[in-house]
Amino acid sequence: MSTYLEQLRCHPADIDLDFWREPAGATVPDDELRFLLIPDAVEALAVFDVAKQVHRYQRAAVTDGACITHALMVAMGGLLPGILLHDHLSNGHQAGAPPIVFGSIGVSLYQGPEERHERLRVTQDMSFDVSGEVVLLLDDLCDRGDTMQFLTRYVAQRGAAETLTLALYMKPAAIGRCPADFFFGTVPQNTWIITPREYTETLIRRVPVWKARGASMQACRRHLIDLIGYPASLVDYYLQPIYQAA
Repeated sequence: MSTYLEQLRCHPADIDLDFWREPAGATVPDDELRFLLIPDAVEALAVFDVAKQVHRYQRAAVTDGACITHALMVAMGGLLPGILLHDHLSNGHQAGAPPIVFGSIGVSLYQGPEERHERLRVTQDMSFDVSGEVVLLLDDLCDRGDTMQFLTRYVAQRGAAETLTLALYMKPAAIGRCPADFFFGTVPQNTWIITPREYTETLIRRVPVWKARGASMQACRRHLIDLIGYPASLVDYYLQPIYQAA
């Protein structure tokens, strides 16, 4: 069993956060991507890690009045980490710093693994006024930096005093283009991160690719369970109709 699968299936008390800061993920036959399944417990610990980074920032910013006041969860990716961060940054705010007000903004860039729209789309505007505020943009992943770069400009154009960025994971292209102010870990550029919010979505997007490349349904099942680490119950529920419809 690989270190990745050991970590994927271990008890939450045995999670090695150092492993998850630079995880390699799994390879699948006849696929150019690597796949990294993120368990709920790992996501919660990663969020706690970046929350402590923000707490340190807030403590230092209290003296000059530059504390973060508002946070925008980037839908869809930023919603799950954003909800978890709300508990740390709004309820658990630092002495002297204001509780951060949370809202959302909807954008769309990806249709699926490595399948990008021609240009980024704003699908839901900001849920509050950012004029004069210090705004934190929250997402789960910075792939090439397009989304954070676009939204940083977008929020600034609407009057934000300052904009900071937070992502759980960064890829090399994003680090070079628009590095996040707060982040948990890094992954290679060809790694597709499967967060708890998109287990089913990745099944729907990738199984047809494997089928088109000659994989049987049984081979797809092995890819998902034995290599990537999907729960067998989830695969057995969704795989057959997805494979047959492909």
